[in-house]
Amino acid sequence: MAVAAHEDWFSGTIRRNRQSFVLANLLLVGVLFFVVVVLWIFSASARNGYLILLLFVVPFVICQYFLTGQRLRDMGVTGWLALLWLPVGVADKYIGGAASLAFVLMLCVVPGTEGPNRYGPDPLA
Repeated sequence: MAVAAHEDWFSGTIRRNRQSFVLANLLLVGVLFFVVVVLWIFSASARNGYLILLLFVVPFVICQYFLTGQRLRDMGVTGWLALLWLPVGVADKYIGGAASLAFVLMLCVVPGTEGPNRYGPDPLA
């Protein structure tokens, strides 16, 4: 059974299919976008705005790591490879941005392994 997009964001043991991964990321980015818009509307001072944004960015990064790990496990590779985007993200802005975009597109396009793999049952079964 497929994992719902709003469930098990912090699980290190499940597989997540492409649709659930994309929807969970859209939900996550939507929440962060909403926070940024609210801060902009209320004209939060720089110091307070950064502090409030930090309270949302840290969980965002942690959720993103777990979602990426779940998607990688669905493709049959270890979820630890999700840590590779951390050094890529701090690389040169053009190279890091292009590599991050390519990685996210790969996660959204490449299908998972059919049937059970060593990380669990098929989420689409």
